[in-house]
Amino acid sequence: MVEFPEEVVKKAFGAADGRCECLLVEHGHSYNSMCMRVLDWNKRGQSFKAPDGEKGWEAHWIVSPEKGGKPTQKNCEILCWDCYCKKNKK
Repeated sequence: MVEFPEEVVKKAFGAADGRCECLLVEHGHSYNSMCMRVLDWNKRGQSFKAPDGEKGWEAHWIVSPEKGGKPTQKNCEILCWDCYCKKNKK
């Protein structure tokens, strides 16, 4: 799978204010409400719980490359590990 360039991920993470951007109600978020979990830049790709009790996060494609999505900030959403895994199970 194609990955986002590091610069795109940095910009997307900054635009998200270092928080999970997931909006899916089926993930337990209120209607029209983001997850908003605070994320640590250094924990990207970390699927296990760190000593501080938190998991990591990952950059997620809004439109996948297979469907014509481009590796741009506008097509990149920042998700906590739990929301990232739930979205990828679809």
